[in-house]
Amino acid sequence: MLKQLIGILAILAVGGCGATANESPAQMQRATLTNPSSQIHAELQQALATLLGASNVLIADDAFTQLSQEVIERAQHKDANGLLIMGRSTEMPVTVQLLKQGDNCLLRHVQSGNTTSLSQARCAAEK
Repeated sequence: MLKQLIGILAILAVGGCGATANESPAQMQRATLTNPSSQIHAELQQALATLLGASNVLIADDAFTQLSQEVIERAQHKDANGLLIMGRSTEMPVTVQLLKQGDNCLLRHVQSGNTTSLSQARCAAEK
């Protein structure tokens, strides 16, 4: 009788661990865009501006289509002659990464760890 009770408890414990593992959130994976378009480009620019606290962020049309990570640097201010107003810039560029978590695409500011979700973009795990 005691052996049967121990056997039943062991089965319940293993089954409970399996159920808990299935309920855990999906891991974030590096990803690339699968549906690039002008709408997705606009969504990326808006999400990046919000994530970085900027009024406007310019990115290439093919951003995040080949690689999951992009480096963004602040535009340098120039005078009428094309010379830098403040001389050389020593500000470090910002790194952002496209991630996939389940069916969701996310953008993460690598330095701060802040993340924002994209509603229209579709992505696949980076190969």
